[in-house]
Amino acid sequence: MKKLRIPFLFFILVYANQGLSSLSSQSYYYLTRESWHLSATMLGLIGFITGLAWYIKPLFGLFIDYCPIKNYRTKYYLYLNYIVLILSCLYIVIFGVNLFTLILIGFIINIAIGFNDVANDTQMCILEKKYDLKGKIQSIQWISLGIAGLLVSIGGAWIAETFPEPLNYKIAELLWVILPIITLFYLKKYYKENPIKRKIKKIFPNLKKKFKETFKNKDFLIGILFIALLRFSPSFGKALMIRMREHMEIGKMFIGYLGATGTILGLIGYALYYWKAHKFPMKKLLYFAIIFSGLTNLCYLWIPNKWIILGYNIIFGAFDGIAFLTILAFIAKIVPTGSEGLFYALVTSVNNFFARLGEVFGGMIFDKWGYSWNVILASITTLICLVFIPYLNLKKNKN
Repeated sequence: MKKLRIPFLFFILVYANQGLSSLSSQSYYYLTRESWHLSATMLGLIGFITGLAWYIKPLFGLFIDYCPIKNYRTKYYLYLNYIVLILSCLYIVIFGVNLFTLILIGFIINIAIGFNDVANDTQMCILEKKYDLKGKIQSIQWISLGIAGLLVSIGGAWIAETFPEPLNYKIAELLWVILPIITLFYLKKYYKENPIKRKIKKIFPNLKKKFKETFKNKDFLIGILFIALLRFSPSFGKALMIRMREHMEIGKMFIGYLGATGTILGLIGYALYYWKAHKFPMKKLLYFAIIFSGLTNLCYLWIPNKWIILGYNIIFGAFDGIAFLTILAFIAKIVPTGSEGLFYALVTSVNNFFARLGEVFGGMIFDKWGYSWNVILASITTLICLVFIPYLNLKKNKN
């Protein structure tokens, strides 16, 4: 594993950037919900629109796999994207946001982060398969994201509570922009990538053949359908946030502590997955992930006070981390060999599209029928996915 230390540093930095990009998210939530008074459905739609990049990841994968710049698949794309992130943050710091620019700049930032994510995942899939790591790199990535999330939970809550609008989100963006600058320095000095040569005239016939082979693969199609239905489960995250703030009157800092607690326990779950859980059969892990998620969701029907929510975070946090990494390891396993950037991006785009659609669906349920129905339907739709697991082929994909 010594020879993987430098690549691991790359994975850590990319995911740390993703995590810290949310430092301003709490400030934006209070701005849009409590100052602009947007509905839960509208909040879900904003997330759906700004998240467009996460549904077109195959396009990024196509560029990375088949359109290298100066014979490098990821190097120059990474340079460009981190420069875009830096300029976008500086725009917000200088000019602030309204509803239009919040959506537009959020869209641009997600494009850059999503492209970097595909570059990262291309290398991840190659190394996972080459060394049969069984999700170890993904656990490293998500540990990095979790640590960043811990800083976001506490730091984002403190910034949102301490500083007035628009100063709070501007300070958050200014602090985050430091990490893309550091990452650019790392890319210039330490990032190593082997150059490749591909003839453009052979790209599309090969790509057409690869798509034809892959989409005739019943196991691959069942795997994608399983992911889509699982992620379409109507999220109640926004509903829970609204309930905590507007019905239970929980303070901003306590919500930050709740996020931090969940993150810490999630990190423990990622570490446990890296250490032991990845050794269990994938199907058993998937059964655990679905049953655990469906049943623990129902617990959130009973939240008489903030301490019960904290208790749920402590009890469920580590197991939630294991369940989450199980789904990611499953995604990596069904990706065909030879076009990892494109097809991993395709599967994760399906994952992200239906997850964001689930947020919109959850917001609509909350606005129309309330919090309890949002939670109940989220649990039921998750548990229904159990019927797919016996039909999943979890052997190595040799396409």
